[in-house]
Amino acid sequence: MVGQRLSASHRLLRQAFILPFGFGPGGDKMRPMRVSEIASDPLLSPVILGPSKLIASSAALRWRGVLMEKHACDPGERQEGNALDRSVLVMVCSPTWRRECNGKLKRETLGTLTILPKGLLPAMRSAQTADLLYCAFNEAFVKEVADELEGRLAPPHDKRGDLRDRAISEILNLLVAEVQSGGASGRLYVDSLALALTIRFLFLGERQTTRSCRTAMIPQHHLFRVQEFIESRLEADLTLQELASEVGYSRSHFLRMFHATTGMTPHRYVLKRRVERARQQLEQVEQSIPEVAFRCGFSSQAHLTLAFRKEFGITPAEYRRQL
Repeated sequence: MVGQRLSASHRLLRQAFILPFGFGPGGDKMRPMRVSEIASDPLLSPVILGPSKLIASSAALRWRGVLMEKHACDPGERQEGNALDRSVLVMVCSPTWRRECNGKLKRETLGTLTILPKGLLPAMRSAQTADLLYCAFNEAFVKEVADELEGRLAPPHDKRGDLRDRAISEILNLLVAEVQSGGASGRLYVDSLALALTIRFLFLGERQTTRSCRTAMIPQHHLFRVQEFIESRLEADLTLQELASEVGYSRSHFLRMFHATTGMTPHRYVLKRRVERARQQLEQVEQSIPEVAFRCGFSSQAHLTLAFRKEFGITPAEYRRQL
């Protein structure tokens, strides 16, 4: 499952950076948390429609930029007067969902997106049980991303529904899977997805015209510097900001330029280097496989096993037996 998510994320990160204005392509499961447990950021409780059960939340992982919660909502109302202090994106995760707003009954289907902007929320009633995914965007993070787009910022969002964006839907699903894994893939993976998601969100619902634009390559001396930095901290939970800062680029530019230069995302590159280092260390029989996983930056032996099998077609234990 982790390997499948990683492959999907690399494809999505390429798709997500095909933007307006000529941007080129660039463990164990957590138990469900109750809303009362999310003391660090109780933002999403005003959004919820009627009685609900919290299926997953990213609050305990303390992601920078986005907070995600998936709820199983029963029929019920949200009274008028609740307010948001930042924008929230809602995605329908059930085959169908019927809701009532301003006396009108609407039917939405799997993957339908709704933007809830900062401010007062309208009264609304859920007419049936449905799974809904809520993604709240930190305003400071959104501003940072917008600044990295060099002024190419879409107008502020009003409330809008019946929107669809396949890349956004798939990124949201990958982030939910990462929550359910307990954050197994690390911060670099989440940073890259959150950045791509935020850029897509900024232009969601806008008329998008794309034109061909070749992404610049990273100069070789900068690339070598990043590669040396990665090798020196391969066991650490690297972030996209750390890699971009090493050569003085914004995260958005670095992600696009790194992919244009190497043919892979930074996370994919780091994962390949970790797997290769693990292969070398497996030849040292005094180290156990869990020790190798820890020394090479994997969250667990299971995470190493999945990545190793994907890269070499066999498990670490099988590789060691062949030595």
